[in-house]
Amino acid sequence: MRLDYINPFVEATHSVLEDVIKTAVHKGKLSLSGKPVASRGLLVVMGLTGDVEGQVLFDMEAETAVKIACIMNDKKFDSVQPMVVDSIAELVNIITGKALTILNDKGFNFRLTPPMVFTGNAVMSSGVRLETLVVPFATDYGEFVINVAVRPAG
Repeated sequence: MRLDYINPFVEATHSVLEDVIKTAVHKGKLSLSGKPVASRGLLVVMGLTGDVEGQVLFDMEAETAVKIACIMNDKKFDSVQPMVVDSIAELVNIITGKALTILNDKGFNFRLTPPMVFTGNAVMSSGVRLETLVVPFATDYGEFVINVAVRPAG
């Protein structure tokens, strides 16, 4: 697993979250997983192509997604609804856009698929069979977890 592919996603997640939610964000203990990811409540999947193949998953409890969407929109939401889903998808677009800018500036050729958003605790992601680096971020609004699984294409 190449950390030079993964670190930009970790760095971008940390900095964008702090900018958006305007509070401290703390990176938790990293772990490796080889099994499918079970959603905590709202899961956003971004596919990666180009020099690599793989995916980045952004996972959080529904309550965390709602709280972040409230901050992003300066509006009150009581549950996961279309505006909450759209807000979290946009947050993930900002994070992955920043990560890909870092990677492309280093000479890598990475492209993204559009985000796919899934809601519900029974959602499982098992698309790409790769070892996955799991990075939790603790916020005042709940845990925001990224799962990065990439390998060189070919």
